[in-house]
Amino acid sequence: MRKLTGISEQLRTKNCRTVYDVLTAASSNTAEQLGRPRDKIYLATSKWRSIELRVTEALNEAKDNVKYLQTLERFIEPLYNGTPDTIKETLPALMNSIKMIHTIARYYNTNERMTGLFIRITTEMITRCRWYILNFKRMARGETGKRGAPQTDDVLWEEKLYPPDELIPILQSCIDLNTAY
Repeated sequence: MRKLTGISEQLRTKNCRTVYDVLTAASSNTAEQLGRPRDKIYLATSKWRSIELRVTEALNEAKDNVKYLQTLERFIEPLYNGTPDTIKETLPALMNSIKMIHTIARYYNTNERMTGLFIRITTEMITRCRWYILNFKRMARGETGKRGAPQTDDVLWEEKLYPPDELIPILQSCIDLNTAY
């Protein structure tokens, strides 16, 4: 959206408007007055208008998409720093917001975009559950960051580090999240 806003603003600057106006005026003159065919100038102005319309349409789409995606922000946040239980609590509101976007949004409601959104949500849920399983003891101590996480899940088989009586409820909370999703 920022890039398209910048391009749109450049197209509205005095210099761009002057160039466009000169080309438009030149294309309305006869070929004899210009000494060259006006068709080339007319094609250039037509292409300019076409590009300007495409930029405007793309900017409107980007603004619409940002508006709707910002409504999801507070529901997406737990996917990055929450527990499976807190993620599960936000799922109904997240799904309702996505349903509203699919119903109302002018541009973002395509199957491709919705599928991409669900892929990102699902991937982040899996990533967060994996991190939570490997780091639930650190979470219990109040450490929420992703630093220092074990690199592989082989450590889960070390009964001293991950006693079954502590690990099973953690795994169950991830299964419950999957079921709720």
